[in-house]
Amino acid sequence: MKLLFINSLKGLKKKKIQMLGIILMVALSTGIYVTMSAALDRLEGRYYDYLEEQNVEYISYSSYVDYKVDVNISDLEYLESTLLSNMTEDEEKYINLYKCVISNYCMIEFATEPLENQEFIYMVSNIFKKYKADTYIEEKKIDTIKEKYDFYYELDLSKTLKNEDTYVQIIPYNESKTINKIYLIEGSLPLNDNEITILPKYAKIHNIKIGDDYLINDNTYKVVGFSYAPDYIYPLLTFSSPIFDEAKNNIVYTNKNTYENISGVENKSYSIVFNSGADRKFEISLTDSTEEQNDPISLINKNENSIVYMDMNTIVRIGRIGSLQLEFANDRLFAEYFLYLLLGIAVFIIGIITKKRIEDEKLQIGVLKSLGYSPFSIAVSYLVYPIIGSLIGGIIGYTVGILCHAPLASYYVNWFLVPMSNFKIDFNYLIDSTIIPVVFLSLLSYLISIFMLRKKPLSLLKEGSNLKVNLFSRICNKVTGLFPFKYRFKYSLAFRSLSKLLIVALTSFFTGMLIVLTLIGMNLMSNMIEKSFAGVNYTYEVDMTNIEQTEFDEEAEYILSATFDLTEIKDKNGNIKELDDDVSAMVLGIESENKFIKLLDKKDKNNISDLEDENSIIITANMANLYDIEINDTLTFNNNGTLIIYKVSNICEEFMYVRGYVNRASLSKKIGYDNKIYNALLTNDSKYSSLETVPTEQVSKISNIINLKDLKNNIDNSMEMYNASIYIVIAFASLMALIIIAVIANIVVEENKKTISLMKVMGYKNKQISSIVLNIYTPVIIVSYLLSIPAMIKVLESIVAALAGDMEITIPISLDPFLAFMGLVGLVVAYYIAIAMSKRVLNKIPLAIALKRE
Repeated sequence: MKLLFINSLKGLKKKKIQMLGIILMVALSTGIYVTMSAALDRLEGRYYDYLEEQNVEYISYSSYVDYKVDVNISDLEYLESTLLSNMTEDEEKYINLYKCVISNYCMIEFATEPLENQEFIYMVSNIFKKYKADTYIEEKKIDTIKEKYDFYYELDLSKTLKNEDTYVQIIPYNESKTINKIYLIEGSLPLNDNEITILPKYAKIHNIKIGDDYLINDNTYKVVGFSYAPDYIYPLLTFSSPIFDEAKNNIVYTNKNTYENISGVENKSYSIVFNSGADRKFEISLTDSTEEQNDPISLINKNENSIVYMDMNTIVRIGRIGSLQLEFANDRLFAEYFLYLLLGIAVFIIGIITKKRIEDEKLQIGVLKSLGYSPFSIAVSYLVYPIIGSLIGGIIGYTVGILCHAPLASYYVNWFLVPMSNFKIDFNYLIDSTIIPVVFLSLLSYLISIFMLRKKPLSLLKEGSNLKVNLFSRICNKVTGLFPFKYRFKYSLAFRSLSKLLIVALTSFFTGMLIVLTLIGMNLMSNMIEKSFAGVNYTYEVDMTNIEQTEFDEEAEYILSATFDLTEIKDKNGNIKELDDDVSAMVLGIESENKFIKLLDKKDKNNISDLEDENSIIITANMANLYDIEINDTLTFNNNGTLIIYKVSNICEEFMYVRGYVNRASLSKKIGYDNKIYNALLTNDSKYSSLETVPTEQVSKISNIINLKDLKNNIDNSMEMYNASIYIVIAFASLMALIIIAVIANIVVEENKKTISLMKVMGYKNKQISSIVLNIYTPVIIVSYLLSIPAMIKVLESIVAALAGDMEITIPISLDPFLAFMGLVGLVVAYYIAIAMSKRVLNKIPLAIALKRE
């Protein structure tokens, strides 16, 4: 057995390409693992320290005022002497009437209960909001539960605006603030009027230095520092720019006076920090486990809905703070899976090499087994390849990972605003990079060797060629019998070794699936966006805080959005379709002659005129696919006990929402209003970009502005970055294929040395021999790649179908033929590079080999 060890070590020099293949696969797997792990380490530890140091909120809530029960006479008298002391005469009339009603002194003077009059409540609510008296009542309500759940809280305010091409979030700086404290990176805090701090990366891109002036809405402010906002770790500033853009997103701190003078859409929430009993997990669990029932966040969500609640703003805040936790978990899982995936591929290479060595040394093995050596002891000698390959590849991978982790960590910081910790060499990763591959590859290689050494000594000692003509080869030879000799000979070589043929086919197939997955992934979002916005002809969607009746913009189109429970789907024959779960759907009331919206079907026909029928609804393709709804089905919605019924007249090609379009006047009546109402407007007026020319009273009624043009540009720019990464994935997949095919091509040359030598004797040139011997797998690679396309599409369709219910979105899956061709080109190029690497071995085969006895 000692001789086998010595022979194995000597064989390393002769099998350089094969050994290099193992080393490269191990280096790739461990390099990616160490790179990602080291980069995440620099962020993860600092991230949790950052949460504690800046006392970042555990969760935030919104609150509201129920003007029927939440305000008492004492509250109102106090507010009249403080926040409501500067009301106009008309406002005083409403508040005096409200005071009279809640004091129960003048109820008999009115034919109907004023608190049941929506118009009256609407006017009182606006007055409270105008003078921020609603905040006083909300905080009074929250005070009633803070001791029960052992927390303290602070009011968080911010304003969103667009400044030229930059979306800016304005946050008031408060020296006494204890939650979500500003993180100053450089300079000083904005203590004085017209002083601001901005994001450091934004400043670097725009060449802004401390002491420079910065223009916001034609007013000049002095930059006194660079800072992070700890509740904007992922800085989602607006839905018009959901993907963070360092050059076009900025977070500004300024003092309270300056903040009040800047016009923008204001967001308000209450940030909560628990003294004990809660974890910083930044997720809302829907389970009913005992552990979750005892969690204070779960208890508040379950029991205190009359005091606090979660809306879109507070849910977004959870994502802004906690999305990095999800990134940590996903990326570490990806790194570990990728490590074992590439090591698994390395096992294939080792298996091929081991098989070839055992076949070449079968006489020696037969003698050893005849002398009493067991297959288990002989198999130990074949661990030279995995051990040496793992050690060298692991050390190279660790070194590359340590050198490359810094750019990746910096890349993360481009998306997440969190400080990084200093780099520390972690030798645990060196152990992981060497020990894991050694154990993994050695164990699997040992099992493969034992399986291959199962033959009895006599069969091993028989003379004869190692190359057998199997049944598959015979069948294929008959099929190719009509081909010219060159092709018959070429394919007979390919079909002679079924195992190598299978490995090449599987390598090409799974590499193709990886490439196709990446290519389709690129198109998923762009196709969905393109189809969903095909009928959109407006730039701004302006959402209002409450329902409005007075239409203040003649150029705008007004819409009414309402969310109902879909309780029943009935087909045209009266059969009821079952709904598995509670379905929440948005119903959008628009005009049947809306100039900004086209409801396009599969044939690009605009069906908006269908909405002239007050009982018609046009649903999105997403909603139709999710719940198997067809044209002429009848939908029943539940509006707080009142049933609303519409008949599906058409389906529009939108894939982003579960919603239907109806007549606005009809929807207004069905939910209890005599006149047409609205809670959003659509317009192309650029005044809604900066809000400078919009009256302050109107701005105060706006809850959100979505710029569709900016949204599409933001997504398109992100897709461009993603498109660039696609070619990296194709290159990486092709590299994996190159390594495996290079090893197989090298083995093919070694197995056919005598044939190659004979061909040289017969006068064939090296180029001709290479074409015949080495190009044998070209059709297999092309066919395997082409088969991977429908296979990956089917897999993705199954995954999307399985996730559709949870995501409430169906995604149209398609593959750009040009990109599919580019993937094939990448794979074929890798194949020919592998062939070129093996040509050197082929060219060195001497003619004398033909004279040797097999």
